[in-house]
Amino acid sequence: MQVENMQKRKKILLVEDSRLTAMVVAEFLNKNGYETETAITGEEAVQKISGGFPPDLVLVDIELAGEMDGIDAARRIMKSRDIPVVFLTANTSGKIIDKIKEVKAYGFVLKDTDKAALLSTVEMALKLHEANTHARMFERLFENSLNELYIFHPKSLKFVAVNRAARKNLGYTIEELNTMTPLDLKPELDLQSFRELLVPLVSGEQEQVLFKTVHRRKDGSLYPVEINLQLFDYGGEKLCMALVANLTEIKQLEEEKRRKEELCRLMLQGIPSPAWLVSRERRILAQNKAAASLFGSKVGDYCWERVLGGGNLPDEYREAFEKNGSPLPGTKCYFCRGDEALDRNEPINSEVELAGNIWDTWWIPLGEDVYLHYATDVTKHKRMEKELRCLSVTDCLTNCYNRRFFMQKLEEEIERAKRNGNKFSLIMLDIDRFKSINDRFGHNAGDLVLKSMAEMIKNRIRKIDTLARWGGEEFVLLLPDTPVENAARLAEELRESLSRMDIQGVGRVTASFGVAGYCPGDSVDSLVNKADNMMYEAKAAGRNCVRYMNQCE
Repeated sequence: MQVENMQKRKKILLVEDSRLTAMVVAEFLNKNGYETETAITGEEAVQKISGGFPPDLVLVDIELAGEMDGIDAARRIMKSRDIPVVFLTANTSGKIIDKIKEVKAYGFVLKDTDKAALLSTVEMALKLHEANTHARMFERLFENSLNELYIFHPKSLKFVAVNRAARKNLGYTIEELNTMTPLDLKPELDLQSFRELLVPLVSGEQEQVLFKTVHRRKDGSLYPVEINLQLFDYGGEKLCMALVANLTEIKQLEEEKRRKEELCRLMLQGIPSPAWLVSRERRILAQNKAAASLFGSKVGDYCWERVLGGGNLPDEYREAFEKNGSPLPGTKCYFCRGDEALDRNEPINSEVELAGNIWDTWWIPLGEDVYLHYATDVTKHKRMEKELRCLSVTDCLTNCYNRRFFMQKLEEEIERAKRNGNKFSLIMLDIDRFKSINDRFGHNAGDLVLKSMAEMIKNRIRKIDTLARWGGEEFVLLLPDTPVENAARLAEELRESLSRMDIQGVGRVTASFGVAGYCPGDSVDSLVNKADNMMYEAKAAGRNCVRYMNQCE
């Protein structure tokens, strides 16, 4: 059934100037599953093929009417297309037979022969052409393969074929290789050892034999190879094919990888912080003394096993490991970025909080599957950095913000008011007769007054409010989203609370308050001056009171 279906798909161009003969032959071929097209002259046949009719076979009469006979037509067709040609002829003279041989036709059929002979010749021509096509295809694949390919007799060991890649790499011509054997290329092997390699193939014990050795070029240079030997049948004869992979680049890469890893091992010992060489699967390949002493890690361990005993694994990985004793694929600490470094082929850095400490951590790729992982304990540095940052914006005595930071916040609030039209206010206050407090009770008592008053105010204001020490015994308070009237009421509450405080060693103190609200067009200086002027009005009015500017000019 498969052959029948295949025949139905085959197209035949019948070239015959006898319309009766053409009709009879075409009808016979159609009944036997072929699709036919006819042409009367050689010129018509050439035109049909060049015009897009792609037949699988051409059946052509040798003696055609017109300037182009069947021989010439066949020659033109075979030059432009790889199509098998079978001749129809009533003339079997030696001259005709010689012409047929010249164009390498796939056969000829006598016109008065039995129809079965015609059908058999057509079928054989199609099969032979298909076989030739496959042979040419495999020949091209063999010759143009980028791998070295060799075919030789398993008994005589003589080369039958050697492809272009092998000839180019070896430096031998095909004529030279035809007189050689694989032993001429393999200095590591003698006749006995090579035949021993072939025994499993010849006996049928194995379908292939894989081994590594070296090849020697014509100039005497050597290169590493991996050889795959197989037997195959060719025309009833057993031949051996060798697929040879040049391992030079692989060896170079392996050596480069080994060299890098060794260099990294040496570098590890010079790093004072914990450092590891880690594979993609999280195995420790090497480590320095700091890593071993601080974390107790060992070469061959999973790195995550030694980080707080696996306590930094996501729950699903930790539970699976605890239950089964073996990790799930991709198991890693939640903070690990080793895969990211390998995939991006660039160093990755981040800070990691671990066991109460802060670590500056790096993952540095050293190839496709290995990375350097090291971490520096920066806890003290970070704490110092935080303290310095705090000192840069706060007053050390009162822990309020300092004047510089307050000016920055005031500028930001003014810009916000310009954009959104928000109202905000400013309170300035000055402790009354502070100099006399220092003179009577000492500077320590004065410091206590400043700290006590600052603490009282911070406990009363909102988180969005900003309290700063303006200088000496003066303080300033920024109140976002607060109209001046509300700010004045807060100032009065603060004044009253302060006047009721009994400060140890000093007693009660008072302060004078000035309040000003932001008006469109105000700058930092103008707004501060307005609050300052109001505070001095409070001083002039007898101290321990509040004065405020309740409208914009």
